[in-house]
Amino acid sequence: MKIFLPFHGKGSAFMGVGTFARKFKSGMEARGHEVFFEYRKDYDILFLIVQAPFKYLWEAKYKKKPIIQRLDGVWYWSVVGWKYPIFNLKAHIIRHFFADFTIYQSQFSKYCVEKFLGKKQDERSAIIYNGVDTNLFSPNGERIEGLRDNPNQHIFFTASSFRRQDQIVPIIEALKRYREKYGDNFKLFVAGPFRGKIENVPAKYADFKNIRFLGTIKNEDLPKYERSADVFLFTHFNPPCPNNVIEALACGLPICGIADGAMPELVKHKQTGLLIETKGDAFWKKRSLNLAGFADNLHVLAANKRSYSLNGRSVAKNQFTLSQMIDKYIAVLS
Repeated sequence: MKIFLPFHGKGSAFMGVGTFARKFKSGMEARGHEVFFEYRKDYDILFLIVQAPFKYLWEAKYKKKPIIQRLDGVWYWSVVGWKYPIFNLKAHIIRHFFADFTIYQSQFSKYCVEKFLGKKQDERSAIIYNGVDTNLFSPNGERIEGLRDNPNQHIFFTASSFRRQDQIVPIIEALKRYREKYGDNFKLFVAGPFRGKIENVPAKYADFKNIRFLGTIKNEDLPKYERSADVFLFTHFNPPCPNNVIEALACGLPICGIADGAMPELVKHKQTGLLIETKGDAFWKKRSLNLAGFADNLHVLAANKRSYSLNGRSVAKNQFTLSQMIDKYIAVLS
C-alpha cells in the first residue's frame, strides 16, 4: 500500500501527533508499505489525523480513493470557550462528508466525537489504541545514575508537552500535600517543554527544592528516567490516549493519575496504578481534584512499586505494543 499522510509537524518527542506519525511511518514501512507526508499522486489511501487540506480530500473523492480519518479528542468549552464549534468545524465536515472510515484512539475518543461532532449514520469504524516500542520502553536497560540523594528517597517522574495548567499544577499542589503528610524525602523530575500560558511554570516553582525541570529531552532518554523512577504522575483532563502513560507502563512504572478520559481504559486501578475518582466530564467547567487523595495514592504506589511494576509491564506487552497497533492499522487499511 502507498499511504499519503498529510503531516508537516516538526518538534520534540513530546508532541503527540508527531510521535504517532513517525511511529506509524516506521512501523508500516517495516511491513513493506509506503507512508509519505508530502503529496504524491500515486497514493492508494488518504490517511488523515483529524483533518487535512480540502484540496486533497476533493481529489481523493474524485479519484475514489479511500479516506481514513483518525480522531482523538475534540475542542470544548472549558478549553477554548465559545469558539469550540469553530475549532471543531473542519473535523465535523470531513467526518460527515468525506471520511470513508473512522479510527478512534479510545472508547473515550469515540464518546467525545459523537458528542461534539455528531454520530455518523452507517459508520464504519475501529478503535485502535496507541502502541509503543516495548523494546525501547522496557524495565531493562540503562538508567540515569545519581538521581537519589539517599537510598530511601522516592523518585517521581512526569513527561509531556506542557501547554495547560491541568498538566502540571495539580501535580505540584498534590506534592505539597504529600510533603506535609509523608515528608520531603522525594524528588519529582519533569521532562518536556513548557509553552503558551504556562511557559513560566518552571521559573515560578524554581524554589520548590523537590522538583527538577529537565526541559526537552531525547526520546531515547525517556525510558532511562522511567527505569530510574518509582511512580509516573499524570493529571491531564480528558486525555484521549496518552502515549506517555503507555510508555511508563511499558517501563514498569506505576501510574498515579485521575480516572478521567481514556485513563480507566489504559490503567487498571489497583493493578497497574491508582486513579482518583472524578465527577462530571469537565467539558463545560474545569473540575477540582482530590489532591489529598492523589498524595495518598502516590504514597501507596511508592511503597509498593514492585507488584504494580510487573502488572504494568505485562499489560503493555499484551495490549499496547507497536507491533499490535500496526497489525490493526494494516487490517483496517487493507
